[in-house]
Order: sequence, then structure tokens, then C-alpha cells
Amino acid sequence: MNSAGPLNNRVSRNDLIVVVIGAMLILGPALVNGFPFVYPDTGTYLDSAFRGAVPVDRPCWYGLFMRISSLGGNTFWGIIIGQALLCSLYIRRTVAVLVALHAAAFALAIMVLLSLFSSVGWYAGQLMPDIFTGIGILAMFHLLSGHGSKWVRLADAAVIVFSCWVHLSNLLILPLSGCLLLTLRSGTLKKLREQRWALLVVTTIASWAGLALVNRIVDKEFYLSRGGQAFMIAHLLDSGILPAWMDEHCPEGGYRICAYRDRLPSSGNDLLWTDTISPMHLEGGWLATKPEYDRIIRSALLDPKYALWYAKAGVRSTIELIGKRTICRGLINTDYRRPTSPPYVMIEGTIRSSLPDYLSSMQNGGRGELNMSIADDLYKWFMTVILGASVVLIILPRRISKGALVRTDLTFAIGALLIDAFVCANLSTTEDRYLSRTTWILPLFVMIALIQLWSARKDQRSSDLASISSTH
Repeated sequence: MNSAGPLNNRVSRNDLIVVVIGAMLILGPALVNGFPFVYPDTGTYLDSAFRGAVPVDRPCWYGLFMRISSLGGNTFWGIIIGQALLCSLYIRRTVAVLVALHAAAFALAIMVLLSLFSSVGWYAGQLMPDIFTGIGILAMFHLLSGHGSKWVRLADAAVIVFSCWVHLSNLLILPLSGCLLLTLRSGTLKKLREQRWALLVVTTIASWAGLALVNRIVDKEFYLSRGGQAFMIAHLLDSGILPAWMDEHCPEGGYRICAYRDRLPSSGNDLLWTDTISPMHLEGGWLATKPEYDRIIRSALLDPKYALWYAKAGVRSTIELIGKRTICRGLINTDYRRPTSPPYVMIEGTIRSSLPDYLSSMQNGGRGELNMSIADDLYKWFMTVILGASVVLIILPRRISKGALVRTDLTFAIGALLIDAFVCANLSTTEDRYLSRTTWILPLFVMIALIQLWSARKDQRSSDLASISSTH
């Protein structure tokens, strides 16, 4: 492994050019759309960014990123440009440390393929924090691999911590991914093993304790999440546990949700977001129902039969999420163009000059309707090929790979995706975006492995030719 890539200790002009061009490639879908993509949650994040609101159901720290990267509230494009630059930077760094020759050219070629066929551009181009899961995983890879100077590694740690602060699922996904990487490399770390584990522990503590502390500063209360219980109740509803638990415990009395036993929403999403039929909203909202929902969750998960049911349901949900081969169905929604939708309201109320561009985007029917079928088909076949290639590369005999193939890196990439799917499927609903937001990491490592294999065989042929020449 080449651990002294050009982006480790100094940044050259060529590196900056590659990162900028790569970011432009990654922004391709948003540029075609004509405006950054929005999602139902976009309105909440914009409210946090420009009006200082503290969301009840998510952290407020992505709002800080939006505020800064929008140049103080002057352009929505600055937000997704910042996200695309981070993606491009970490892709470039990953290629730089794993590919010995022509790393810049290979990095650009990889980013062309990723922008055309993977999910990276669709998430980097959204006014949403989902892209930070993939960015955080790559930052964890570099931090625990020891790539770069101490200042570069400090920056990696800061990116990891911030990634955890902008999306609560990352509080589990990133530390678990770090544990996986260090376990896979336990045989090669030797004297550095304890140091790297300590680094992971410190970063994890900074993420968890730091989030509680900054929430205390902003909101006068120590907490990680004030809305996590709602997502768990939604998962219990989808798994069938909640109705069964209610049948057993509602006769005891004392639970307001029992009044809705015969008219529970059909899905966890409806419980979370459909005000007119959700017991949570009809009973006062997220905070008003929190004590009761916390009691229900504890009661269910401490009961062995429900705990086993939850575990089995979690496995099924994980498999269901892995089977979703679409990029983000939530991008297609005609509600976004209606003046009462949260994204519309917040765009009109913050950077009003952007409203005409927002309404003229493909997502809002202004330049033709956004159709995800082509992107989804390309993504589906691309990822099918990538998954097949990753399996072949992992089982490839060492005598063929000539030691160039980094199996642990491929295994790490696959494992990180599985961790992402498992965490989200067990703590929330099974939306396609929870996995596709990170799947672009796998083709990155597969293509690097193919380059390594090609380079190793090329070097072997050159060595063989030199040996033949010397004998004559």
C-alpha cells in the first residue's frame, strides 16, 4: 500500500484541480436538475439553518453547515458544492494512498464513472445530510489507517465527529465501521494496534459526549436525540411488535396510545409524518408522547419474546433494505412545488431570489418531469457488476494478485454498507436512501483494487521481460 500519497502531507495545484473537477462531475445530477435536490426534511434543516430553530426530531448541526456553506444565506448552491468538494477530496485521497502511479488520472476516471452510475451525485446534490455517512466512513478509513500528517488526521477526526453530529445514525455506523476496520487489520497493526483503538475510542467519545454538550449549550439540555423514541415506535409498528404488545398490555390501562389500537396507521412512516391519523401527533406530538413511548420501548425490549421478535424483524428489515436497488424514490414528489410544502415555504422565506430557479427545476416540473427510472436502472446494473467483481476480487488467489489487492479494504467497504443497513433498518424505517447514500463507496474500492491488480500484473510482465533480457 502506498501510504504517502500527495494529499497526505501537502496539497499541490494539480491536486486542487482534480478535486475541483471531480466536484463538478459529482454535481452532474443537480446541474441537470437546475437546482439542488430537496426532500421533505429539507424544510426542517433550512428552518434550523436560517431561523435558528432546534428541530425536535433531528440534530441542528447540519443547519450550521448549511448556513456557512450558503455564504451566510446567499446561495443554496454553496451547500451542495461544499458537499461535492468533500466527496471529491476523499475520493482523491483514497486513490492517492492506494494507487502508486497515475493516481490523479485514475481518480478522475473513477469520479466520472461514479458520477454517471453510482448514487454519489444524487446525495451530494441534495439539501440533506445523508451524504455525510459516506464521507464519514472514508474519513474513518483514513484516520485509522494512519494516512497523512497529524494535522490531516486531526481534520479526519473532525469530519467524523461532525458527520455524527449531522445525522444520528452515524453515531453508531461510524464507530462500528471503525471497529470492523481495526479488526480486519489486527494482524498488520502490531505495535500500533492499541494506539489506533484508543484513537477510535477518543473519536467516539468526542462524537457522543460532544453532541450532548453542544446540545446543552444551544438548547439548555443534555441529550443526543429528543425524537429517537418516535423512530423506534415506528419500527415496532412496521415489525408487528407494537400491535401485539398493545393487545397484551393495554388492558392494564395507563397508555394513551391504546385508544388507537383499532386505528393504528398502516406504516411507521404514517405514524411519523401523517398528522391526521398518527396517534403521536393526535396526542400532542414528539415531545408530548416521549415519556409514554420510552416506557413502551423499554417494556418491549426487556421482554424476551419481544426482544427475539425484534431481532428477527431487524434481520428481515436489513435484508429488505439491502434488496432496495433504487437511488432515492423520495426525490419524486409533486408536493415540493406547492406553496404549502416545507421546502417551498423555507426557500421562499430564506433566499427568496432562488424561488424561480427552484420552481423551474426538473424536480418541480419546470424543465420536464424528473424521472429516476434511467438513473435507477443504471445504478442497479452498475452495482450488480460491482458486487460480482468485489466477490471475485476478495476470493482471488494471492498468487494471482501478487500481493497488490487490498482485501481488507474491500471487506471493510462491504462491511460498512452492511452496518449502515443494519443500524438504519433496526432503528427506523426501510427507506432506500438509508443504504444508497453510502453504496458509492464500494465501487470506489473495487475500481482501486482492479487498478492495483492491473498494475501488479504489468510490473510482473516488465520484471519477466527484464529477466529474459538479462539472460541474453
